[in-house]
Amino acid sequence: MMQLKEAKPLTTLAFSTRTTLAGLTPFVRTVARQLYREAVRLDLEITGPICWQYTGVDGKPDTVFDLDIVLPVQSTQGEPAEGLAFKSLDSFNSGFAEHPGSWDNLAATYGPLVGGLLQNGHRLSAVNREVYVHMDFENPANNVTQIHLGVL
Repeated sequence: MMQLKEAKPLTTLAFSTRTTLAGLTPFVRTVARQLYREAVRLDLEITGPICWQYTGVDGKPDTVFDLDIVLPVQSTQGEPAEGLAFKSLDSFNSGFAEHPGSWDNLAATYGPLVGGLLQNGHRLSAVNREVYVHMDFENPANNVTQIHLGVL
């Protein structure tokens, strides 16, 4: 079910890159583990689950966009390892839906969410965020992912 919600601002430890939807696989599992390891090394207080924030994604597999894979933290102390940085993510208004289950079926949640937003007169912004509330790599049906689609 779609609802409007503010995607909250986040102080994060971040990995940032430019990629395509077709090129996401190398970042799955590897970057999150790197962020957790670095947060522990820097003695950072972790304040939320891993998020992926996409800027400029359009659903087409070969469109290049900005991707930030982030771990919310309480403060920015210390010097992150090469390839990581502290990054503040701004809040934004969004259409919100929670996706239960495998990421292979994300389209089943994205489709109705986009349709509902457009039908209600909203325009999509360039930013969206996925919050990985629960990840279960052995039983993906147990995954819980919150989707925030930016709206204008």
